[in-house]
Amino acid sequence: MPSLSRHPDRRSAEELVEELREEAEELARDLTGIPAQETVHGEAAQTLEEYGAALSQITAGVDDPKAIATQALALAKPLRPIGQGADPLRDLLKPRRT
Repeated sequence: MPSLSRHPDRRSAEELVEELREEAEELARDLTGIPAQETVHGEAAQTLEEYGAALSQITAGVDDPKAIATQALALAKPLRPIGQGADPLRDLLKPRRT
């Protein structure tokens, strides 16, 4: 089995997911009516999580790795909400033009 050590210049999947979710929240604040999970950043974060979970199961020796991979690649799970909702302080500091 190949070594699982990560190159020092690369971020972990968890770090990438965290950063993508933060970007999704930031972007969603500026988009009217579009929740963070529906932005490209939000979808990418969830996809990375799902792929990571599938790879972990496959690495652990799941009985049917092909089924796990197929399920992950299908992207059939619904998007999960990101964040805690609106930031009232931001709204006061950066009001929207109507």
